[in-house]
Order: sequence, then structure tokens, then C-alpha cells
Amino acid sequence: MDIHYIMRELRGKAATDVGLMRISAVFVFHFSISVSGYSLPSESFTGTCSRSGTEHETWPTAILYQKCRDAVEELRCDIECHPDTIYFCLHKKRQLWSEADMQQALNCVTEKSMGFKLAAKICNVPKTTLRRRFAKKQGWSKGDLGGRRTIFSKDVEKEIADHLIDMETRFFGLTNKNLRRLVFELAEKNNIQHNFNKESKMAGWKWVSGFLKRNPQISLRTPENTSLARAQAFNKPNIGAYFLALSAILAKYNFPPENMYNMDESGLSTVQKKSQKIYASKGRKQVGAVSSAERGKHVTIVCAMNAIGTFVPPAFIFPRERMKDELINDAPVGSVCFAQEKGWMTTEIFLKWLKHFLRYTKASKENPVLLLLDGHGSHKGLQAIEFAKENGIIIFCFPAHCSHHVKPLDVGFFRPLHTYYDQEIELWLRNNPGKAVTQFKVASIFHRTYLKNAVPLNAINSFTKTGIYPFNPNIFEDWQFAPSATTDTPFEDRNNENHARQLENPSPEPTSRKSSPGQSTQTFSPPPAGLNISIKDICPPPSVSVVKGQRKGRKRGKTGYLNSTLEIEELKEKEAEKEVEKRKQHARQAKKQIFSLNNKFTTEDDEHEIPEAFEGGDSDDLG
Repeated sequence: MDIHYIMRELRGKAATDVGLMRISAVFVFHFSISVSGYSLPSESFTGTCSRSGTEHETWPTAILYQKCRDAVEELRCDIECHPDTIYFCLHKKRQLWSEADMQQALNCVTEKSMGFKLAAKICNVPKTTLRRRFAKKQGWSKGDLGGRRTIFSKDVEKEIADHLIDMETRFFGLTNKNLRRLVFELAEKNNIQHNFNKESKMAGWKWVSGFLKRNPQISLRTPENTSLARAQAFNKPNIGAYFLALSAILAKYNFPPENMYNMDESGLSTVQKKSQKIYASKGRKQVGAVSSAERGKHVTIVCAMNAIGTFVPPAFIFPRERMKDELINDAPVGSVCFAQEKGWMTTEIFLKWLKHFLRYTKASKENPVLLLLDGHGSHKGLQAIEFAKENGIIIFCFPAHCSHHVKPLDVGFFRPLHTYYDQEIELWLRNNPGKAVTQFKVASIFHRTYLKNAVPLNAINSFTKTGIYPFNPNIFEDWQFAPSATTDTPFEDRNNENHARQLENPSPEPTSRKSSPGQSTQTFSPPPAGLNISIKDICPPPSVSVVKGQRKGRKRGKTGYLNSTLEIEELKEKEAEKEVEKRKQHARQAKKQIFSLNNKFTTEDDEHEIPEAFEGGDSDDLG
């Protein structure tokens, strides 16, 4: 593209303008031209803008700018004016044709009703593009304006991106090396020309960088470890049975949102789990931060909140045998403190916490309160269950290994709580140099953390995202169940007959669910054009028909209404069986002790009788 060509076009357009019929202007332009992404050298020159060029008149820059804009409007030029400079960016009239016109021209050429030149003219498409499309040359598509071609077409790259997302939703995401090896194998098996490294059998970093730019829905992320039990248990039958049981409880008691509580425990430590990023000198291999010790002391914190954002004062469980008043100094108002040898929740401490919970919720049989919690054994003591039933506390248990999605405290409360707690520990260490965080400082540090995080909006959003209130059994999307598709076998609660019946008749699934952006379908689709072997043939999603190695003998916890009359009767029977078994065990131990004592006495008598048996005997007999 020559700059003088542009000026000739400008002069021609300006000469036809009524306002410039007999006016000429002498001006000096500094052009910076960009055509299709390429910058041409700048050039300064003098030009005239009139029909005859006999008269000259100098125009101010602003008027020149407006006149030139009017003159080049039909040339599709973008002009940006500066005090002494006017910049032109010329856009060629390329790819103004449509796919429908191109297809019509191809049909005409294929049917031999007209040639390439006539078909291109009638259908208003480029002749060279029509020839290339007719020859079925691969690699070019509408939108490519030259430059380097990508190794894979847009359809193939879309399939690669969808496969990456599909594998990630199944918790089997691909790393950088996995992706580079995969695309190399894909190009080799489909005989696609490429410039990948054949020695390492991997694609290069430049290809990965370009692929991420062309597919912005993909990014490199650090995954969070999820246990196999959670991946398998969170499936549609289990979640459908859970919502079915929850809807029955809500319909029976008609709880208002202020009477729907979630309770859970979490661990605090005197040592921060993860330090914040800090500024340091560039290039250093190690950057340190002060902590109280190598390994901290564990303290359990018990929190409870309802669906309208009201919080029950927390409870602390310290790893001690005896309590001290100093441990709860500067704790949140209304907090309680318990001592346990290891700092864990037990059935006795849970009963004490229920009394603390009753004090603030004012639950009764006339005003029942729903308490949602997990199936930990400490929550299923007979005394605690009976106390809850007598005082109108309806205990409902979440399904096993699903708390990361269905428990409000896990979904929207505990994670920011631990982040704020680590920040407060670092701030305390900075303000108290030379001192360490001990158990006596945990309550005061947690107090500032709790005030930041225990806000109504967090509780309301947590109940909403789990589908508890407002009640929404279709809150979870299809892609969230993808990890369970690997085994396609739910974690059934074989000891809970009611739950098993619910699994046989799960709640009706919605006709349509939202899917994740970019989420590919679970069924295998034919490979895109140009591929004989698809990426799913090379790297199929992992799937097994039967789960091997399931633990036998361990009874799984129950899900649903825990303190019903039937459940309490079953619990009493189990407690009686445990008591009988304990007595039998004591009896067996007593028999073993008696038997060992008898053997001991018999051995001592034999030792005394041996010398008497040989009294008066010959020395040869003793030999």
C-alpha cells in the first residue's frame, strides 16, 4: 500500500466535495499507517487538495481534520487528529461476503452451470477463495487474513478445550505436560503436519500459549484435593434422596428460616496454616516468615448459624484435662469453653453444647428448631438425642461425604474464617515480637476473626447456595455430579433402611439443568472434520463399572431425621447390645486372669515338689 495512492484517493474525494470545489490547501501530513496489523514507514510530504491547484490557502489543523474526515469517509479510514499530526488507519474491504453466497457459488460451479469467474461475480465472492473452497483445501476458514496458520482447526481446538473442561469436572484434570503430549499424539495419529518436537514427543510452549489465547475459557489452575469418597458419594441418587427427606421434614414442621440452624466443628491452631504473600528481594530461593512453633496446638471451635444470618455464640474445646478461666479471656460474647484430653468433640461435650444451643435458640415442642449437622459419631449419643427430642430440637443429618456441597458452614463460612484467622495470627506476631501464640491467646485472636466473618450476608448466601433455604432441590448443576460418573455407583447407606427406600424412589429429576460454561456432553461425538481419531479416543474419560476394594464391616452413618421415636428405640437397642458385649468382655478378661493365676500357682508347687522327688536318690540318677 503506497502512501501516494492514499493521497490520490483523498484528492479525488475532496475534489468532488462541494465545499472544496474551488479551495485548495497546502498542508504537511505525518502519516502513520497500519494495514492488516502491519505498520508502514512514516512519511512527510506536501500535497494539494483542489481541482485546479491554481490557488493556495492555508487551513487550520482542526478544519483540515474535519474536511479530511468527510473526504475519506467512503474509504473506511479511521482518523485520529493531534496538534500537528493526522493518523490514518486504512481498513481493506475484505471478507465482506457471506457463507450463504459462497455456498451458492460452489453449487453453481459444482453443477457446471457457470465457471469460477462468472459465479464469483454473480454471487459477489472472491474468485481465489471460491477456487480454494472448491478444491476442498483444509486449514483456512472465513476470518483468516493471512499470517501463520494454526496446526489444528478451530473445531479441533474447541474439542480439545471441551475435553480439558470435561476431565477437570471429573477431577482428572490434565497438566501442562499431559496436554503437550496429548496434542502431539493427536497430530501424529491424524497425519496433521506440525512442527512439534519429535524427540520429546511434546508440543512446544508457544503452542500452549497461543492455544490459551485462542480459548480464553481455559486457564491453568491449582486444584484442591478431594477424597475418592467425596467424589463418589456426591451423585444424583444420594442428593435426590437427601432433598426428599429434607422436604418431608420441612413440610411436617413448617420451620421458619430463623429456626433452621446448621452446626459444625472446625480446627484452629496456634500456628498459621498458610502465610500471606510478602514483598521480598527478587531471585532469592527462600523467603521466611515467623511462626509460633513448628507444630501448633489444636483447638476445636463449634459454630452454628441460621438461614437469616443469626449466629449462636461459639464454643471452644481445648486439649486439656482441666479448665482455666484465662483460656476464654477476650472471647466472643456468650462463648463457652470445654476441656477434653485431645481437644475433640465427644458425646458428653455435644450434650453440653446442646444445652448452650437451647439457651440461645429458645427451642421447645411448641417452637421446634431444625438442627442440621454431619453424621459424626459424637452427634449420635443416646442422651443427646433424647435431650434434643424433649426440647423440640429436630436433628437432621447430612449424607455422608457430601458436606463440601450441602453443608452451609463448609460452603461459605469456614474457609474465609481460617483466612482471617491466619492474618490475625501474623498481625499478632508482628505486634508482639519475641512472643509465641499459645492456647491462652486463641480466644482473643479468634474474637477479631469472628467479628469479620460472622455477618448475616455470609449465612444467608450459604443457605441459598446449598438449596436449604429457599428450598431448591435443583440447586446443583449437572457438571457438579461429573466426578461420580467415573464409578457410576452411589455410596449407599446399607444400614439405613429408610434411606435405602428413598434411593429406590428418588425425587423426580428436573427436565433441564444448567451446565457449566464450555462443558462438553458426556456422550462421545464423532470427531470433527479432518480428524480420523478424536481426542477422546486417545485420552478417554476414566470410567469403571464396579468399585473394587470397598470397605466391608464398617457401618455407615445414617442420613435424615435422627431423633425420631423409631431411631431412638433402635439406638437404645444398640446401647443395650453394647452394654451386654462389654460385660461379656469383662467376664472373659476375668476368666483369663483367674486362669493365669492358677497356672502360676501350679508352676510354683511343681518347683517345690521336684527336689523332694529326688531326695535319697543316687547321684547317677540325678545325672
